[in-house]
Amino acid sequence: MRSVAGMLTVVISLMISTVLTLLLPVYAATSLPCIQAKNRQTACPHQLYRADKLPSQSNVQLLCICVTDFSPLIKAVKGEQQQIEQNMSRRQFEAQLGSDLTVILAIVKRQR
Repeated sequence: MRSVAGMLTVVISLMISTVLTLLLPVYAATSLPCIQAKNRQTACPHQLYRADKLPSQSNVQLLCICVTDFSPLIKAVKGEQQQIEQNMSRRQFEAQLGSDLTVILAIVKRQR
């Protein structure tokens, strides 16, 4: 009888940990606003979560960054047209995010 109670306890513990493991990322993704392009209409396919402090914040916080939106700003450009497009994108993000953009790009580059 004692081993059945022990097995039941182990099974219940595993079920609880499995449920928490599956629900916590969903909760974090839905409750934390992601830093992304203003014109994004769909869910971001590549998100990065990082505990850091942006210049506009006073404390370290968990940041969600849409890497897909910022990756064109860190890629090497090939040609004048791509350079112009990259500069335009950078200016749009600077208008949206201000001084936070430099830190966000460092996080996306994994330099921070």
